[in-house]
Amino acid sequence: MFSPLKRLWVLTRDLVIQVETQSKHARNARQDANIDWTTMGVLTLAALILSILEYYGSSTHWKSLEPLVGLFSEEPASTLGAIFADRDYGRLARLTYWSATTFLGYFVIPALFITLIMKHRLRDFGMKLEGALTHWKIYVGLYLLVLPFVIAVAFHPSFQRTYPFYQAADRSLLDFFAWQLVYAAQFFALEFFYRGFLIHGLKARLGIYSIFVSTIPYCMIHFGKPLPETVGAILAGIALGLLSLYTRSIWMGVAIHVSVAVTMDITSLAVQGRLPFFQ
Repeated sequence: MFSPLKRLWVLTRDLVIQVETQSKHARNARQDANIDWTTMGVLTLAALILSILEYYGSSTHWKSLEPLVGLFSEEPASTLGAIFADRDYGRLARLTYWSATTFLGYFVIPALFITLIMKHRLRDFGMKLEGALTHWKIYVGLYLLVLPFVIAVAFHPSFQRTYPFYQAADRSLLDFFAWQLVYAAQFFALEFFYRGFLIHGLKARLGIYSIFVSTIPYCMIHFGKPLPETVGAILAGIALGLLSLYTRSIWMGVAIHVSVAVTMDITSLAVQGRLPFFQ
């Protein structure tokens, strides 16, 4: 009965030993007098990105686009105001702004830093596709582990008021799938930043501890949410970090995140009798 847990423990132990050995060899290969510009760059850029997203990345910060729109329109405020205040699709527009800024900060900027400054390949930071499905059983196991908790909380009024973030997702199939596409884009960027850029960018210097460094800001972006969800983010950050190091790919993490998010939305709408599939 305990063989799956024993196997998981053995895999985790072997992974820790492997990553720590590789990190030790990488540190020993460097001269003590050399500054580790990679580690300094990754951590500094991460802090800058997190700061920018905190002040400009929320769905309420859409007015920061006004100067850009002003380059093409004489009345940027009224143009943006009409879009983001629209009764039917204003909420989706604001959430799209949030997703787009997240994609820019969590993926585009780090990707440019990796390719242009660090001179590395994105595949070395978790973007490789080969073998991404090799460990699909782990994905299924983690999803099934979370599923009962999602179903249990779906009946709570606060959960139903929160999910989906785009409450008009029940209006039509177009609304539902448009929102899921917007939602999935930011989950991809989030996984790349926390489980790709940070972990694979720091593992040579910090070894297995790169997971715990990346988990701190990942936990902090959940501040303001219910405490169980924030604590759960710590566990998820560690688990997905181990998965990223084990598979050397973020794609299973993306799949888990998107699958759980879609399940949360569908479950919330289902218990309220609002699923657009049956309207």
